[in-house]
Amino acid sequence: MDPDGKVWIQPFGATDSVQVPALGDTYQPVRVIYVFNADGTPAEFSPVKFVDLPGGERDTLGGLLVTDENGNKAWEQKSGRGLRADADGNILVMQFNYLYRLNYQTGAGMNRIVTEGGSKAAPAVATETGNIFVAPVVPGGPIVEYAPDFSVIGNAVDVTYGFSRSFEVSPDGNRIFWAGYTLNGVIEYARPDEFSGFDSLGVVIPGVDSESMTYNPATGNLWVAAGSPNDLPNDFEGFTTRWLPQTWYAFDIDNLVPNTVPEPLGSITWSNDEAIYEGFVDGRPRGLAFSPDGNTAYVAQFSQIAPSVQVFTRAEGVALPVDRLDEVPTKFALKQNYPNPFNPSTKIEFALTQPGHARLAVYDVLGREVAVLVDEPLTAGTYTKTFDARNLPSGMYLYTLDVDGQRLNGTMTLLR
Repeated sequence: MDPDGKVWIQPFGATDSVQVPALGDTYQPVRVIYVFNADGTPAEFSPVKFVDLPGGERDTLGGLLVTDENGNKAWEQKSGRGLRADADGNILVMQFNYLYRLNYQTGAGMNRIVTEGGSKAAPAVATETGNIFVAPVVPGGPIVEYAPDFSVIGNAVDVTYGFSRSFEVSPDGNRIFWAGYTLNGVIEYARPDEFSGFDSLGVVIPGVDSESMTYNPATGNLWVAAGSPNDLPNDFEGFTTRWLPQTWYAFDIDNLVPNTVPEPLGSITWSNDEAIYEGFVDGRPRGLAFSPDGNTAYVAQFSQIAPSVQVFTRAEGVALPVDRLDEVPTKFALKQNYPNPFNPSTKIEFALTQPGHARLAVYDVLGREVAVLVDEPLTAGTYTKTFDARNLPSGMYLYTLDVDGQRLNGTMTLLR
């Protein structure tokens, strides 16, 4: 997202075409960028198909006319690797190994470089100081730090490990979170100041095959995707984790400890409602961005089937379906409802020590299900849910909590 609240979307694959006179006026595939205003309407300059640079040069996004040593011309496709905003809100566009900066108000090109290493790169990351970090997708290459004018400062990390489609840098530029998704964990690199080198602190989020991560600008929390359905569950060096697929988790980076499974502060899970998103169940979680106030999240999946973006909102003062409390439980528990007996409503509290899919349901004495209070993935924590029985007869009711094969039961009495 940019400072005006516009949403920028870059598809990985080709979504449009251009006519190329040098190739007999044939149409060749390109990767355009779509820009939407906060109200969902297309921005005036959307879609962005060409990048007009200072000096009169024009590049085509997602494609390049190349000539071999024999003079033969061909169209070379450049995959879309991702978008990030820089310190001024302008958009950093990574197109294979080409890095562009676009003016967020007009879509016009401002800068362009071919990044170090010559291979496809993960989305570039900018810090509050204006410096930019670029890293390769394939392992073995360096994480390179650039100045705001795109000049090279030097290697922040000389050798990376594991394929990585995303990484993040702290706002001050002194901490790097490397999501080597084939490593089953997030590695942290840190330096004491901008004049020092980075050292590896080891894995600080074990068990995730993350392909996207970003900061919430309002809270400063780091949000990390756990992985796709075919990646999870993952264990890391003896640590048993229960991260959910197609889910992003929030972490306080100051509470991350090497070789320790951290407690998430919240989560967002992609909706797999087949009635709406048919064929999208196996999509890979590859994009996340927050509005400037942190109350709207835009999440995206890597898939060839549209739609590819879902929007989650959190309105101030509006209760969520499940209210999470602050304490972290030490025991899987389902407490006695309160009040009991009750009329017409009562509260049920339960606790999860690890993330999991929770289902809290209510049954009558004949075993008929009369209400489902919770049926969704939840992070570890203590939760409360209100059961409203105003349309049910007096009597005893059974409530059950099922979490990944574990079950707890309780009974309560509705007394009118």
